[in-house]
Amino acid sequence: MVLSAKSQSSRPALVVRLAAVFVAVTIWWLVLYHGVNAVVGDDEYTRGGHVLRAVGATLGTVPLIYLALRFLDRRSWSALGLTSVGRGWRAFLFGVGCWGIPAAVSAAIMLGLGWADLTVRSSLPEILWGSIALVALVLLYEAVPEELIFRGYFFTNLAERWPTAITVLAQAILFTLWGVLIGAAGSIERPILFFAFSLVQGALRATTGNLWACIGFHATFQLATQFLGNQWNYLDLHDPDLNVTGLSFVVIPFLSTALVLWLVARKRRQSTNRSRNSMATGRNRAGNQNGP
Repeated sequence: MVLSAKSQSSRPALVVRLAAVFVAVTIWWLVLYHGVNAVVGDDEYTRGGHVLRAVGATLGTVPLIYLALRFLDRRSWSALGLTSVGRGWRAFLFGVGCWGIPAAVSAAIMLGLGWADLTVRSSLPEILWGSIALVALVLLYEAVPEELIFRGYFFTNLAERWPTAITVLAQAILFTLWGVLIGAAGSIERPILFFAFSLVQGALRATTGNLWACIGFHATFQLATQFLGNQWNYLDLHDPDLNVTGLSFVVIPFLSTALVLWLVARKRRQSTNRSRNSMATGRNRAGNQNGP
């Protein structure tokens, strides 16, 4: 959406818009965490608390971003890069594949080599229904709201003023800072993971231009890491050297996604250059035919 000069001049400054949304979502996530703990009366993980936080995250984020777009940005929802499901499902599957394929292949190899052990603790139907339930929670709690905020709202506003590289870096810094402030990055390696993850997500958003690709990548990453965690007891992963949770789930898919995105961008530039050269050749031929 192209903004008119009048709309641009009537909007608050970029830093004001970013700060307002950043403070709002930080406060809301803190309310979700501490408020749900107060409701369920337990600081430990509970399935009911997870459901409440997931529903609250999406129900709080969607109207917040809508109001910010309407009253702060003077732009439509489509500016975020979130297309309809009918137009975005290919981008979603692209994001799923960027993380899922290299993670699954490398994890299978490492399990086959005995570098980690996976024990099945439940029946196949229980695992299936548990994974379906977790997909819904992941989409509601992490993938959809966080991508709407950071690769949607923040990325769109930053890209309006700054080059792509700066935009990707800036949204990654905001995402990491947010993770620290809400208490999701308690250990020293967590901010590094937040930063690396958001760099890949920012590059995915910049290359595809579609927020569904980021949602697909995010959802698949969260599904695998949470389902194999201690809070979901369907599978037991013994991985003391972090071969699966470190290499297969982080290093390999992040690097392979960066490589795929570089190849896609390179192919796109080559195609654009060929089109320009073809058009220039056509103009030259037309000029020669019209010449004396």
